[in-house]
Amino acid sequence: MTALRALRTGVRARRWTVAASTLAVFVVYHALILGILVAGLGGAPNYLRLYPAWENARRIVRLTPSAADAAALIAREPLVEYGRRHPAFGVAVWSYELTWSNLVFFVSFSALVGLYLGIGGLATRWGAVGSLSGAGIVGLLGASVSSLTHCGLGSFGVLLAVSGVSTTTLQWFQRLEPVLIPVGYALVMLAILARARGLVPAWPVAAT
Repeated sequence: MTALRALRTGVRARRWTVAASTLAVFVVYHALILGILVAGLGGAPNYLRLYPAWENARRIVRLTPSAADAAALIAREPLVEYGRRHPAFGVAVWSYELTWSNLVFFVSFSALVGLYLGIGGLATRWGAVGSLSGAGIVGLLGASVSSLTHCGLGSFGVLLAVSGVSTTTLQWFQRLEPVLIPVGYALVMLAILARARGLVPAWPVAAT
């Protein structure tokens, strides 16, 4: 049995564990982001706004002749926003906005890490190192892809800054982000394949 066949068999055998792990990664990841924002920017969120995402997408498609332009606009459309408004002035002290492109990132990240954990990823030493390294790179940089405002000013890296990452490190990350995020994804996927090779004896192919 090849590693890919073992992986498919393993996912079928543990599909609910994989699904639960994916959901747990997604929820914990966003809970950590919320915790950092509350601790770093001050004050719990006091408003939540849901956007009419499907209506906005249909309007963009109807009014935009170019399919590529429509896709780019839809990717930036917000789905949900939460944050903290100043009690006296009513302006957002800070806000966090989730767009379609952000959602694709977070779901793909959660699915890969959830898949790795769901098939028993922590059982292999190399795989654990690879997964944690890849997930750390992707998670750290990916946390900054969401639209985040602080005192009304858009700021790439505010989330990382309040996490204690220095400005110099942020600038370095920004230059290498196009390389580091794919490398992070690749490390997680390699860890999954490494774990799948370890599953080959566990799920043997039935004799025909």
